[in-house]
Amino acid sequence: MFRTLFAIALLVPCFVTSQAAQAAKTDVRAIRADCFRQANEAARAQVGMASANPAASAEGNAVGADAYYACIRRAGLRR
Repeated sequence: MFRTLFAIALLVPCFVTSQAAQAAKTDVRAIRADCFRQANEAARAQVGMASANPAASAEGNAVGADAYYACIRRAGLRR
């Protein structure tokens, strides 16, 4: 009886901790997805949907990357 209760007492905190870690991981994914969406909008606003000019395309990529990094920095995440 004591062994069973001891085993349960050890497993319950591990289970709760793993659920909290999974929830935090999901939140980070959602934040990064929203930042990626914002970065795509910023790049599209800068260049348009498609550009035949490689310089304009590179500038759009730079604007998008800058917007993404600014967003995750505001959210308190690391690269």
